[in-house]
Amino acid sequence: MMDHPRYKTAWQFAALTLGATLTLTACGGGGGGGGGGGDTPPTPMALETFQRADVVIGQPDFIGTEANQNGSIGANGFDKPTGNPTVSAEGQLFISDTWNSRILGYDAVPDMNNLPADFVLGQGDFTSGQSDLFTRPRDIAIAASKMAVADYNSNDVFLYDPIPMDGTTIPPVSLSKVFPDSDSPCDVNYRDFPTSVALSDDGKLVIADSGQHRVLIWNTVPTGRNQAPDLILGQSDFNHCTENDTDQDGEENDTPSASTLNYPAGVWTDGERLAVADRHNYRVLIWNTFPTENGQPADVVLGQPGFNTNTRFYESSMPPASVFWPDGLDSNGTQLALADGENNRVLVWNTFPTENGQLADVVLGQSDFLHNQSNDDDQDSSDDGSATARTLDDPTGVRFHDDKLLISDTGNNRVLILQLRTE
Repeated sequence: MMDHPRYKTAWQFAALTLGATLTLTACGGGGGGGGGGGDTPPTPMALETFQRADVVIGQPDFIGTEANQNGSIGANGFDKPTGNPTVSAEGQLFISDTWNSRILGYDAVPDMNNLPADFVLGQGDFTSGQSDLFTRPRDIAIAASKMAVADYNSNDVFLYDPIPMDGTTIPPVSLSKVFPDSDSPCDVNYRDFPTSVALSDDGKLVIADSGQHRVLIWNTVPTGRNQAPDLILGQSDFNHCTENDTDQDGEENDTPSASTLNYPAGVWTDGERLAVADRHNYRVLIWNTFPTENGQPADVVLGQPGFNTNTRFYESSMPPASVFWPDGLDSNGTQLALADGENNRVLVWNTFPTENGQLADVVLGQSDFLHNQSNDDDQDSSDDGSATARTLDDPTGVRFHDDKLLISDTGNNRVLILQLRTE
């Protein structure tokens, strides 16, 4: 595995990298639901490895990790916020409060710790704890004046058009069949544990249909349940849904390929490129140009040295450029951020990756690329028992917005906001 020149160089180099800095240009969110525009002229910005967050949402301070569960549910806390948060062009922030079966909305991105939400979607108020819409909303995307929500446990994706401005919005449209067609084991209109959604400004919709090991693409956002996707990735057609089934015989192959998937958990697109977090293959796949054919192979792989490996690494043998259960990802058009969940860190590439196994430029949640313990502020490879402003526990989502990076720190029941520093 280590005979790939680029892989070896990048992963060995990381062992010497303890204080990397990421330079980037502030901008609006870009495709895939980043949202939030702005007319601010480009300004050189930077993130630093192990950087402290500036604001925490969902906890009174950076130490707290307690879940706000049904017995004490309100407007100030979360129970496992999961997936990418998102910001509308008008500046409203939406966060999936996943285990409370709701989405919390903020009229503006908070600039102080523990500010309460301004409205709630999926429930009548902040205290009911019951939803007649969402079961486990997991990921949110905004673009083209629409908002899509992947609801994991209800096997559905919901579309808001227009984007809700408060809790009294018109109910969203369901884009998935309630039950699969018994005559079609890979029903094209049924979703099996959808974990992620992406929208582009040019009107594309992308869904990670995780349980069926495929990514579904509509070139124009559908308006209801019965509009089949235009493209499928991970499979050659809509009649297959087995993981890593390169020869499409309905059986899993021993190794993955550039055209297979195993439980994709994160998707991002700007309408011209596509990135997919291929969770159970421990990798990220990138298409340099937006796919136009079913089963089209990816151009770049991250987290593995090539397309035909899916090695699962642990801390004692963890190469710096590996990933362990990658999840939500986002780009501001140039940089790429990835929630590397089981490694309890977020990886950020300074420029959009173009080489297999390419090492990230900055790591958040850890002091270097060789540590991966949750809430390990002193970096002694053990959990300290409480969070800090720079530690993470199972992050599952990221979002660039103007001069900020938002992180869904799921295990700590909070969302962190990091200010990109002016150089």
